[in-house]
Amino acid sequence: QVGYQMVEEQGWGLDMGELTAKIADARREGYNPKALVIINPGNPVGNCLSYDNLVDLVKLCKTEGLVLLADEVYQENVYTD
Repeated sequence: QVGYQMVEEQGWGLDMGELTAKIADARREGYNPKALVIINPGNPVGNCLSYDNLVDLVKLCKTEGLVLLADEVYQENVYTD
């Protein structure tokens, strides 16, 4: 399992550099990550990832050959700036 943390200072967003580094570290240690799971909106704060974070996650999964699994995705979410 490769964990990731949400960054409060970024509105509970993701630090994509940190996530990419953790995946690389896991591979160097002999692990073979196969999927990335996101919980959106996230618990316990209920924040939704930004559109940019979601796009970055899709790109990361494509680049890294990971299956993207999304839990608690609400189709009625509206993203505004």
